[in-house]
Amino acid sequence: MVLCIVKTSKLKPVFLLSCATLLSSCAQTPAPSELEVSAVERPQVVAPTKPAPSVTPSADSAESLLQQAASENGERQQRLLLRASRQALAEQNAELALAISDSLQLSETTAIRSANQLPLLQAYLAHSELSLAERLVQNTNPAQLPLADWPAFLWASASLYQQLGRSYAAARALLQLDQLLADSRQAEPGYPELQAQLWQQLSNLDNTELNNLKVGASQRSLGWLNLLELVRNYLGAPQQLQFALADWQQRYPQLPSLRELPANLQQQLALEPYQPRKIAVLLPFSGQFSQPARAIQYGLLAAAAQNQTSERQLLFFDSQQPMAALQQQLATAGVDFVIGPLLRDQVDAISQLQDWRYPTLFLNSRDSSRQPQADRFYFALNMEDEASQMAQLFARKNYQRPVVISARNAISQRMLQQFSRQWQQLGFAAPENYEFTARDELEALVTRLLETDASRERIRQISGLISGKVESEPHSRRDIDAIYLIADPVQTRMFKPFLDVSVSQHGPRLPIYASSRSYTVGGDANDLRDLNGLTFTETPWLLGEQHILAVREQYLQLFPEQDESLQRLFAMGFDAYQLVGSLKQQQQLPSLSFPGFTGRLSVLSDGSISRQLSWASYQSNRLVAVQEP
Repeated sequence: MVLCIVKTSKLKPVFLLSCATLLSSCAQTPAPSELEVSAVERPQVVAPTKPAPSVTPSADSAESLLQQAASENGERQQRLLLRASRQALAEQNAELALAISDSLQLSETTAIRSANQLPLLQAYLAHSELSLAERLVQNTNPAQLPLADWPAFLWASASLYQQLGRSYAAARALLQLDQLLADSRQAEPGYPELQAQLWQQLSNLDNTELNNLKVGASQRSLGWLNLLELVRNYLGAPQQLQFALADWQQRYPQLPSLRELPANLQQQLALEPYQPRKIAVLLPFSGQFSQPARAIQYGLLAAAAQNQTSERQLLFFDSQQPMAALQQQLATAGVDFVIGPLLRDQVDAISQLQDWRYPTLFLNSRDSSRQPQADRFYFALNMEDEASQMAQLFARKNYQRPVVISARNAISQRMLQQFSRQWQQLGFAAPENYEFTARDELEALVTRLLETDASRERIRQISGLISGKVESEPHSRRDIDAIYLIADPVQTRMFKPFLDVSVSQHGPRLPIYASSRSYTVGGDANDLRDLNGLTFTETPWLLGEQHILAVREQYLQLFPEQDESLQRLFAMGFDAYQLVGSLKQQQQLPSLSFPGFTGRLSVLSDGSISRQLSWASYQSNRLVAVQEP
């Protein structure tokens, strides 16, 4: 029986044929009563970007071990093959390691299969077989592994989830590993690297994920989670942060001392944050943009009210006045930080000034044609952020042929272009796309997209050739693996039912994704039923996530009829105020994200604020928040 059945499509066929001959006898080995896998030794913790085997490299090469295995059979042969796969990993021979370890999955010996889990996972990672690696991690019970392999398996699992961009799962694995090594008192050389990676993944969590990790956590893990919480709470207040850190150290003496905390955290703590006493807010309070200006103002005031211990003072100025007059007012008021302006032309006007001396958080995007400048940051609710996030999700889910369907308007076109640009940067071909203007075009568009019209024509032709009734139904094309719909709520409710009835019932379910443009608060039961199965991006504010509930309840009491666009601007104002104290730290360390009302916010090196929105899905006629589809 040939065992070299490798599930990946990336290995060379010639290599597989030569491997199959050597491994052909493995499945015929009777299960021994006891098997000691002596190659399994104490794991070594290394950087997760380059998973390593859990054993010290053997004096024998992988090829030498394979030759030894060729002259053996039964238990001895399988043990040598297991050593060969681990040695191949040490030699960075991913093809050989994957061929051997994949074949050993079919061993009749439980102990061999158990000891093979770690090298198989590491081989998958080394060969970039992430979907197979994820399936292996999800199907592996810790009790199935040799005890010595569990630390390295957790480390490799964290590496997998880090590559998939799933910080919650990566942080959970690293917390388990941190606790495991502490319990076994293993002082590994790579342990500081583990803590640095743990802090990086924790920094990417939102407050809901942070609270979820606290459930059932050990005292040591709670220490790490509480450290993240207090750093976020006091990042813009150095004196309060120092007091909080000293208290934290007393409560968790088992964790590293303040001087031994991860270097990336030390870097955050060493930066002197902005501590403005007078913040000027420049908004267009007069003219046609006064309503959006008021919404942002209310958000800023709400955030300030929540920070009553802060000595900051907000001073509001109408940006719809000559720049010289505005500069004179700022100088007279003695401001030391500026939030705004909002409008593009006013942002450009300030960017051209040589004597603008205030650190500034502009409420618009950065002009990419200009060089980044120190102390200038840019916060905008760009729809392009959602398109980039969707392209990254599709890549992580290994979609190959997504289709974009977009309304024919300026915003949708910008999102389409950004999705296409990001998708191609990730190494894929330009996505297929379709556009529509009116809702009466949708049915024809769906028919053309899925090619059900061609299927119906073939059925008609067959019916003309055969007497009697032909029992058949149109079949839709099956090369599409996802649809990204960029449309408003009305168009989305029209499109989804058309697609549901057009996709062949015998084919796989076609996932449909949308942007926040497709979402609207409320909607009757029929609307929700039509949207079942739709997944989309949206701000935590409109989804009513846990960390914003108290503010949202107060807001809805004051503004029960406020439309979604103004609600988003309120959330933007709230986040702008909250960001001021952490802008420097976040710019130096983009992995440090801030769980805001408008999304998970990080600061890029050019000063732009990047947003990762939340995910939600319509399931069983109701809206459900999901960590990731």
